[in-house]
Amino acid sequence: MWAIPLLLLFRLQRYAIDARRLHRTSAHYAWTVLAALCAAVLVAVTAVITIALFQVGLWWAGLITLGPAGVPVLGLALVRRVFVPLGWYRAAYVFGYASRPGKDPGAYALCVAAWALGRAPSASGEAWIASRRNTRVPLGDAEVVTTALLAAARDDIATARTLMRSTLMLAESHPAVRELAGEWLACDAAERGAWRELDTDAVAARFPASPMTFLLEGIAACMLRDEHAPKAFELHARWVMAPYRRATRPLVQQALNVAPEQATVTATDVEPEADIATPPERAPLPRAIAAHLAFGAGRATATTFCTTVRAWDAALTDPTTHTWLARRAIELDAPLGAVDRALRELTTVISDDLARIADAARLGAPASHGPIGEALARRLRHGRLDALEDAFNAWIARRDQYVHRGQLASARPPIDEWREFIALQNAYAAAVTAGGVELRRLAFPHAFTTGSNMAAWLWNELREFSISHAISQWLLEEALAVGDAEAIELGHRNCALRVPTRLDDDFASTLDR
Repeated sequence: MWAIPLLLLFRLQRYAIDARRLHRTSAHYAWTVLAALCAAVLVAVTAVITIALFQVGLWWAGLITLGPAGVPVLGLALVRRVFVPLGWYRAAYVFGYASRPGKDPGAYALCVAAWALGRAPSASGEAWIASRRNTRVPLGDAEVVTTALLAAARDDIATARTLMRSTLMLAESHPAVRELAGEWLACDAAERGAWRELDTDAVAARFPASPMTFLLEGIAACMLRDEHAPKAFELHARWVMAPYRRATRPLVQQALNVAPEQATVTATDVEPEADIATPPERAPLPRAIAAHLAFGAGRATATTFCTTVRAWDAALTDPTTHTWLARRAIELDAPLGAVDRALRELTTVISDDLARIADAARLGAPASHGPIGEALARRLRHGRLDALEDAFNAWIARRDQYVHRGQLASARPPIDEWREFIALQNAYAAAVTAGGVELRRLAFPHAFTTGSNMAAWLWNELREFSISHAISQWLLEEALAVGDAEAIELGHRNCALRVPTRLDDDFASTLDR
């Protein structure tokens, strides 16, 4: 009886979301209004029928009528407005399950339960949610988002942010789960003032836009004075349609009051130019020392790093420095070769200190061809390459241990496999970003061999199709970046395989094969 109205309601909501992402503002508002009217009519008709049944004494029939029609419509509002703020994760799970009909309602239920737990964290609640998450195999986006929300409940926001973004790599996609992940990322970026992350070309824009996400994206566009920034009327319209209007009203006012010359950016949006107070009349050696002290005491950036290395290279190759060292050697009656030995030792000490700071700030080797620049290039490149190879070796060694000890098959949840891969991928990305194209080409063969073996094992042995596909997709992107023809061919074959997900009709039979 209620199937057609419910399907119509969810279809209207999907049309509204699609219109948001296509910047069809008028269409988005029209679909949203139609969805709201459909929901209102459905609730009103259900209420009338239920009251009538109660009045004639058929209360049991009234309850039966209320459940299938009322819960899907009101369940989402109850989850967001009541159960999540109160921290009632069990109730959020039940109503989340009932309010998302489809092939996999448990996906959204698990996520909203973890969301509610964040308001009232408890060890028992985390264990209750984790036990249900671990029974869901193979891994999909719902399990990753649930783990991210559990990490956020422990105030591990960095881990939560990384896991939320990693869902974009997974083939399994539940629209409601992705919408929740996108909203969390949008709220996190707004809280940090990282408005660039909410721009239309950023990661957050690849998630379905909930009303809250749509509002925050409009605020970000106003803050950055984007050419597509909504006008005052449109921004207020987004604010009216979004939840938590009392909390977001100050942000709306702030966005509308930003002058063009006051566009808000974060410290990570624009890297400031170096401002090293080194008078040009100074000799090369004092200038290098001053640059080094300023670099170590201030914020380490690629600009300040390059300036410091070039200053040292100029100082250590300057004839004035060599003449001064030779005079000091004569004054101190130093043995023959003392100047060269002092230069080598000084180069080592300077390189060690600069490499330590560069590693901490994940800076690449500067383009300076001198004693310090070349020493740093070798040190940073080989050190990072060795660290990556050790990480990949540990990854495949754990797989080999898993194969030789079959009893570990039930001891390692799929989410741990995913977290290990994401950590390794992030380490690889940080190293090749800092080390440049040369380091990327050196690191890729080992990554490709190890990753291909892991992807095949995860697909064939553990039936973790989404994780395996994500690894293959990442390896293909890296192969295209370095131009490895053999890896590109294998990557295309692996990525062309159909990835079974819980949203497929034949998913259960696929697992039984």
